[in-house]
Amino acid sequence: MKLPAIFAASAIVTLGAAATIHQTSMADTSAPSADVAANETLPEGESPNGEAGPASAVEDDAPPLPAPVPAEFAEWIIKASGECEGVTPGQIAAQLFAESTFRVDAVSYANAQGPAQFTPETWEAWGTDADGDGVKDPFSIPDSVMAQAKYMCHNLESVEQAIHDGKAEGDAVDLALASYNAGFGAILRFGGMPSGGDYTTQTQPYVEKIRDLEQAFNAYFEARV
Repeated sequence: MKLPAIFAASAIVTLGAAATIHQTSMADTSAPSADVAANETLPEGESPNGEAGPASAVEDDAPPLPAPVPAEFAEWIIKASGECEGVTPGQIAAQLFAESTFRVDAVSYANAQGPAQFTPETWEAWGTDADGDGVKDPFSIPDSVMAQAKYMCHNLESVEQAIHDGKAEGDAVDLALASYNAGFGAILRFGGMPSGGDYTTQTQPYVEKIRDLEQAFNAYFEARV
């Protein structure tokens, strides 16, 4: 499938795909978003984000090797991968592809914004002015990609600590991605990968899709070296 063209940042696109569950209030790490209700009915293909998560714009029949990363993203993805160990260029690219297919103007039904699909609440906590223009802009490629990496590194550190303390089991990267989608509180509640309801239909496929695409994207970046 050919990647969508990058639209002008001033346009607003409402994604008809899954908004992530994650990025609830930073003060709440013990429970998933209040928007994740057991009996909640969502539009087909959408996930229950409430507060600040990315919205998946990848169709189910997306190819295992998507089109090349847009040049505007490539340098920032490489830079972002240096934020911490465990975060690779392929993972960041795969996550961006899963979130917005690299659309700079993407907006989900839950108001998750930009390429990395941060909602305003979580952007307030994790937004960064990576390009030094004096504005923390979720629609800015540098700002959003670097914020994504910082948030993923935070999730990874939190998950690794939980595993060390015996509060969670599983692959640390998988759980960090699940935290990005469903919130770290869900990891603690389930002692690992959340399951049941929207966690099974949204969070787990989200993690699997990114891990499946990660290898192909890593190969793409390795070929650029």
